Amino acid sequence: MDLIPSETSLVVAGSWNAAILTPAWMFQHGFNRAAGEPGRVQVFLPAVQGAVFDFPRFSLDEFSYVVRPDALLIVPSESTGERFALAEQVTARVVRVLSHTPVTGIGHNFEFRDTAPTPQEVAVFTGARQDLVDLMPGTWASAGAVIVSVFKNETETVHVSIQRQWDGGAISVKFNFHHPIANTDQAVAVLEGTEGYARMSENLALAERVIASLYRRD
Repeated sequence: MDLIPSETSLVVAGSWNAAILTPAWMFQHGFNRAAGEPGRVQVFLPAVQGAVFDFPRFSLDEFSYVVRPDALLIVPSESTGERFALAEQVTARVVRVLSHTPVTGIGHNFEFRDTAPTPQEVAVFTGARQDLVDLMPGTWASAGAVIVSVFKNETETVHVSIQRQWDGGAISVKFNFHHPIANTDQAVAVLEGTEGYARMSENLALAERVIASLYRRD
């Protein structure tokens, strides 16, 4: 099982204004750089206008980000504790500066993938869908399966959704650590790992332990 860096993200759900969160604004207020101190930026526009995800992506050295009306999505340039901490630090500054912006949740997302699973690993999906297989016409073949499990901690401040998918001969496992929040102070607490919240790197470590146990090959 390999971690897919491009699917590792920090998401702040809320009401965001893309006209504000330009790269120049992000450098000044998120990174605390002087107004005349530039940073390298690449802008990627949707290949097809009018697509479902019709939002530009700004790629900086430290991370790339997308501003949607309902979420600010940040993808660290590397899946390391250092890059995670920097993304959280910058995002915390953004949330503080834009304290008037409603925020409703923070998510840590990770995806793992194995393109050559063993028969034993695929058997989990075979058993989960067997009752449906028995009901389908004999000429139909199974093309994939998805198993979703949701857990919450005892204080119900964090919910984790674990989605396992078998498709095209590969298995992918997606983790979404969702933190419901009601105000800026709570958002900053999640981003800074205070008040009992786990940092992004800590949640990745938990996900990696789960993956190691599920897909151990001795």
